[in-house]
Amino acid sequence: GLGDSFLRHIQRTRVLIHLLDGAGLDPIADFVQTNTELTLFDPNLADKPQIVALTKAELADSQRHWPSVEKFMQASGIPVLQISSATHSGLQELMVSTRTLLAEHKIEHPTEDVPEFVFDSGDLDFKIRRENESFRVVGKSIERAAAMTYWEYHEAVVRFHQIMTSLGITKALQDAGATQGDTVLIGPYELEWQD
Repeated sequence: GLGDSFLRHIQRTRVLIHLLDGAGLDPIADFVQTNTELTLFDPNLADKPQIVALTKAELADSQRHWPSVEKFMQASGIPVLQISSATHSGLQELMVSTRTLLAEHKIEHPTEDVPEFVFDSGDLDFKIRRENESFRVVGKSIERAAAMTYWEYHEAVVRFHQIMTSLGITKALQDAGATQGDTVLIGPYELEWQD
């Protein structure tokens, strides 16, 4: 994960510059996974203004990813740029966009006291119950994670399964008798159990 100290630092920022690796396999899935982790740590982070910068513009992979990343971010209402630290392209535009976004989100009354998010372990609590022939998982964090998952991206689905395992839900479902092909319900989502 991103680490609690880093996440607490993110809480204190006004604007996020989200760098996506343009040479990565699926920058959109990377974006979704990172934002899901931010939101699981603190739901308020979902509302934090962001600028997305797809890196390594000088590489063919980044050029190939750019149209889909640009379309996805524009549909999400998030400013997006393509940059290259090697050629310095887009860096000036990124700084201007950041300055503009910071000006739009000024802190009205700065204070010396920086609020710190206090983690409530109750957020991780969950229950499993039978619902006809299905298993229903109920819990604040897992339902929020399901709502934040972009199910059409394989990497996002893999990340969701990792979250289920880390929260102990996978083992609890196995202990409750879930077997291959059973239906698992989480919020409005219907999943097929795979061993």
